[in-house]
Amino acid sequence: MTIDRTIAPAYKAVTEINFPQVKKVILTNGIPVYVLNGGTQEVVKLDIMVGAGSLYTTKKLVAPLTGLMLNEGTTSKTAHQLAEGFDYYGAYFQPNTEKDQAFVGLVTISRYFEQTLLLFFEALNESIFPEKELQTLLERRRQKFLVEMEKTSFLAREAFNEKLFGAQHPYGIKTIEAFYHETRRDELLAFYKEHYHAGNYSLILSGKITDEVLKLVDQYFGALPKQNKPQAAAQTIIPALTYEPVVIEKAGAVQSSIRCGLLTVNKTHRDYIKLKMLTTILGGYFGSRLMKNIREEKGYTYGIHGMQVSLQQAGYMAIAADVKAAFTREAHHEIIREMEKLKSEPVSETELQRVRNYMMGEMLQMFDGPFSTAETFKSVVQFGLDFDYYEQMRQAILSVNAQELMELANKYYHSNKLTTVVAGKY
Repeated sequence: MTIDRTIAPAYKAVTEINFPQVKKVILTNGIPVYVLNGGTQEVVKLDIMVGAGSLYTTKKLVAPLTGLMLNEGTTSKTAHQLAEGFDYYGAYFQPNTEKDQAFVGLVTISRYFEQTLLLFFEALNESIFPEKELQTLLERRRQKFLVEMEKTSFLAREAFNEKLFGAQHPYGIKTIEAFYHETRRDELLAFYKEHYHAGNYSLILSGKITDEVLKLVDQYFGALPKQNKPQAAAQTIIPALTYEPVVIEKAGAVQSSIRCGLLTVNKTHRDYIKLKMLTTILGGYFGSRLMKNIREEKGYTYGIHGMQVSLQQAGYMAIAADVKAAFTREAHHEIIREMEKLKSEPVSETELQRVRNYMMGEMLQMFDGPFSTAETFKSVVQFGLDFDYYEQMRQAILSVNAQELMELANKYYHSNKLTTVVAGKY
């Protein structure tokens, strides 16, 4: 068969997505396990979701350092022996601490699952936080922090979070160099003992999952003693009382970093999905209004991005851009102008269809393979949701109209209450 390459392939809009099934299994001690079975490769990924994110402490470095220290030594193995063991079997140990949750992952070849699970289990549940390794990690992170402090993007992000959530809320506490000198081993150990236990674990298994894999998981994790689930720090979000831009002057800066946004709602709210679509129109993809205006027409930046973020105790819309320092004020004004236009002018059907196509394509990518599917599931299960959320998203994307979006813009896009931080020049 000869292909005529002068003719473009037929175009078809995505309207249906077959979402995978999630099987929920309960271990002997009550730990929930979410199983996403699929893929053609003999690989298994085990993710432990722990309620141990930054939200659970007002000590800025304690939560992330606890996650990073897990494989630095146990009661019977040194950090070198753990690393050597994972390397020998071609496995990966992946700790990651976010604002709300901590995730600890194991990626391994199926035939070595038992051997690597034993190493993983030991690192997760028998870590001893050796002082020498902690001091090495603190110094390495401190040096990285000092490098980051020279970047306007880092300065703007830290100050933006502080102003949006308040200086005392775990989401808004700024990092300072003194924290790297003050953080102690006993603080990490106390946090570890309070949060890293069976009562605070949820497991997500993805890849080629057999009955033998589930049996081994129950053999190890199902035998852990159950403890009470700890509660997040009860902090109140206290946003700024004034909304004048915060300017962090950076001498000699050739570009300025702008971070601005508003508190909105999180994924559990009925408005969130359509609000995400509105933010996509504003700045969430390469063809967005902010990209066309500030990058293509004005040439103030190489890129500007809008995002709708969902956290346990808040949701927010944020816009981020690094712009030519000479045009910082103009870029900020254009961001506000584009927000106001969405409140007074309905989105055209052509633009709306383009964003529908983009968001549907983005959803397809989120379910491309078992590991991507697991990542997608992690983003909703922590809110008590499941894949029904994405079916609701699919329906909302295809059905939302211009009038609904304009009403949402008027409900949430209060530009007079826009939290704005500029690092560089203004």
